[in-house]
Amino acid sequence: MTVEQQSGAGRNVPLRFLALVTLVVVIVITGWALVTVSSTLPPPSDFVALPNTPLSKSGVAVTFSNVSPVVVNGVPSGVSGYLVTVSGSPVAGATVYMTYFFQGSYRTEQATTDQSGYFTQHFPMNWTGSLPMTLVYFGDGQHKGVQQLVSVAGENL
Repeated sequence: MTVEQQSGAGRNVPLRFLALVTLVVVIVITGWALVTVSSTLPPPSDFVALPNTPLSKSGVAVTFSNVSPVVVNGVPSGVSGYLVTVSGSPVAGATVYMTYFFQGSYRTEQATTDQSGYFTQHFPMNWTGSLPMTLVYFGDGQHKGVQQLVSVAGENL
């Protein structure tokens, strides 16, 4: 019996080894497939991180005006508005951050103003009712920063 036990024990080691090698190969192939697929998919969104820079306190005071929904085929799909000084002069080339709450998390998007201070941003969603949104411009050497809460009307049901 000793010979049979030894020969049986000898067979179990290669089977365990073969099972371990197979498991490692499956894990490596699965990891390779996940990396390949994730590198070929587009990014999930174009959301950005809101900078944690303090608002500039020097320069001319600015405000957001005429903030309204961008409507495509009767459905709200974004926001537009103007960034102007309190005297009405446009603020050109400014980065405007728009933060809103949607599907359980806060989302931030950004847009750049044109020569007339106009900005627009399309969102990957539409909404009903009103969408509370925080608009932020951090300012620069010439303009003070501003943070303004607006409510943008969506679809009426």
